[in-house]
Amino acid sequence: MTVLRSRRPVAAPLVVALLLVPACGGTSSTGDDSFTGADAGSTVSSSSGSQPGTTTAASTSLDSSAGSGSASGGSSSGSASTSTGSVDTTQGSSSGEGSSSESGTEPGNGCADGEREVLVDEAVFTDIAGCNGGWSVPGVFPGTTMCNREGGDDGVNPVGMGCTVEDLCSEGWHLCTSAAEVADAGITNCSDRGFGGGFYATAQSGNGSDTCSAVGTNDVFGCGEVGHTAINGCAPLNRSTANLCEALPKPWSCDISDDEEAQFITKAGPQFGGVLCCRD
Repeated sequence: MTVLRSRRPVAAPLVVALLLVPACGGTSSTGDDSFTGADAGSTVSSSSGSQPGTTTAASTSLDSSAGSGSASGGSSSGSASTSTGSVDTTQGSSSGEGSSSESGTEPGNGCADGEREVLVDEAVFTDIAGCNGGWSVPGVFPGTTMCNREGGDDGVNPVGMGCTVEDLCSEGWHLCTSAAEVADAGITNCSDRGFGGGFYATAQSGNGSDTCSAVGTNDVFGCGEVGHTAINGCAPLNRSTANLCEALPKPWSCDISDDEEAQFITKAGPQFGGVLCCRD
């Protein structure tokens, strides 16, 4: 007994042994206050994550393996946390894509500003649209855009400054070139349709005498409820500018030459119609 007392500081292994006894018996130990030293501190911190102050048999067994079990557990927990973070990032990216797909006006409905004024039923009039707006670049034969399709009464440039007639049509569409193309798009008689009190121009012109032909620049023909009605060989179109656009209200203008209206016609605002656009 005297020998044991003289070597009393060596009693630490006895504490470890006492720790192992409950573990083998499968019972729980709640004597955290009696443990001292680095190993005991590790045991308390690693096992108190879910239930502070309680050490189960399983956690005691892990702690007895020189603390490596606790380190492994910590690493595993960190890995799980990282995994959760990556899932959240994926979800954020996914929702971002969804929001971008819903933004903006629907493209390709015929009018550059995204809204038809006449022939509005896209399910019926799939290849032709009536679009209000203005343009300042003269004529109906430019064949190109010049203001990035910003024209149209609902566009950023409703008066059409710097625009051509083509700038009123959306991407994938163009100013209808002739009476035949309008007929091919499903219009059999413009007089059977409503045109909101306006005139909607095409690139159809002629050689005079209010007659449509494949060549010539005399007058501009189209569909509408205003304009000259005594025209020939133009079906399904029903109206024209007449000489110098005299049959059309302002802001229509083509008063430079009475036999070249198709070369000089402009429209300085969105009122009283615009153009007929056909799908490419």
